[in-house]
Amino acid sequence: MVTSTAAAHKTPQQQTRVLIVGNYCHDVLMQKDTVKAESLGGAASFISNVVNGMSVSCNLVSKVGEDFKYPVDFTPIVIPTSKTTVFHAYFDLGIDGNGHQDRVLKRVSACDPIRPSDLPDARSNFGMAVGVGGEILPETLERMIETCDAVFVDIQALIRVFDSADGTVKLVKLEETEFYSLLPRIEVLKASSEEAVFMDVEEVRKWCCVVVTNGKEGCKVYWKDGELGISPFLANQKDPTGAGDSFLGGFCGGVGSRFGCA
Repeated sequence: MVTSTAAAHKTPQQQTRVLIVGNYCHDVLMQKDTVKAESLGGAASFISNVVNGMSVSCNLVSKVGEDFKYPVDFTPIVIPTSKTTVFHAYFDLGIDGNGHQDRVLKRVSACDPIRPSDLPDARSNFGMAVGVGGEILPETLERMIETCDAVFVDIQALIRVFDSADGTVKLVKLEETEFYSLLPRIEVLKASSEEAVFMDVEEVRKWCCVVVTNGKEGCKVYWKDGELGISPFLANQKDPTGAGDSFLGGFCGGVGSRFGCA
């Protein structure tokens, strides 16, 4: 049964392998002001699919409005007074030089933020802070750090801001956010090559592992004493939406299954 309050959603739980935190959303793909496709979105939705596919036990905390319209494996917290987060992605017909499809992303509506009290009391081996619409608060990330053995963070949860007039997504420098002081306490920070320019990678790698994805060029992993380039597998890109999220889910699952939490 779908719950309508955070209190009803929060039940006693045993320790899980992975805790995923981030709101589901409705993604609407636009081209020349015409709706081309609508789908379930939100990093949490893509990551939970990957983690499920790896048969890793997980718990997911996500908030939606009563207008949420997709079946999901993990029941979200339904907020009667709020609408589900909605993004409109306006795609250009062209492809840039690196194989990325140009787009302008706008947040049309936003559900309530996820607060520390919404998180389960049980510990998790891995936490994944993967907000897309500004729903993860600094105090929520701090609570995840306290209750998870290791926390993986997508930088989009930290540096996205939204135009007050039309909801256009903009990025701010990581050091200007309230999350910056928490970086030494997380294990992995993932960013796309476009997002990485909003942080000082050389500084951040001193505190945590940094993974920078670069589309068809693969990714680079940076840590305090070294770095490693990883080539991609061949793929025919149809829509890049969720690719980075799925990568992070696989990265977390792979690290956890191969090396354990340490």
